[in-house]
Amino acid sequence: MNNLLSKETVMLEHYRSILENRTFDEYDILGFLIFIRCDLDKEFQYIKEFADLVAHRQRDRGVAMTAIVTAIKNNYKQEPNKKNIKGYAGIHTEDWRNEWKKFLSSKKIKFSEELLLDLTMCIYSLAQNTLYSTKDGNEKYNGKIELFQDHNGNLNLCTIETQPQSPYICFAQIGPYKYKKIFPSTHIEETVETFRENGVLHLRTVSGDILI
Repeated sequence: MNNLLSKETVMLEHYRSILENRTFDEYDILGFLIFIRCDLDKEFQYIKEFADLVAHRQRDRGVAMTAIVTAIKNNYKQEPNKKNIKGYAGIHTEDWRNEWKKFLSSKKIKFSEELLLDLTMCIYSLAQNTLYSTKDGNEKYNGKIELFQDHNGNLNLCTIETQPQSPYICFAQIGPYKYKKIFPSTHIEETVETFRENGVLHLRTVSGDILI
């Protein structure tokens, strides 16, 4: 009996195969994030942010919630001589890449830049329209995450307060991807999902327009 593979080992082998062979879509990644969630400590805070997000699409804590609250409290003031919002801390691409390199290595899953792009597209799609709400004393703070394109081929996660005329702030960005269509405002207004065709991962709207 001791020679039998554990359920966790079998599940990890499944995810290793679909990740290394890049045969997954976002619904596979949803399951993968739930599977690894208990292994994510402070060393992998950004991956954990999205593992918690797919488990609870209405969030009251986490990196994005802190960023939204900080921007509101600072009245969206910019840092002196910079475009950054005072105190706002998003996810830098290099930090995101390093976390995934280290985590995948710990699970003996081969990392590649192509894998990171596919994995991130799935995660960003899953994060679309996540709602955030928390209280601090008598004040209540509400926000959400939305998806944006840019003309350099990047895919952006932006936070916004759920109030009229609130500004969008870039929370995380990755790319480049090859866009087939860009919304005029670059805001991806429709719900999207990923799918594979001939082994290539694409992003499309639910109405059928292929964006990537």
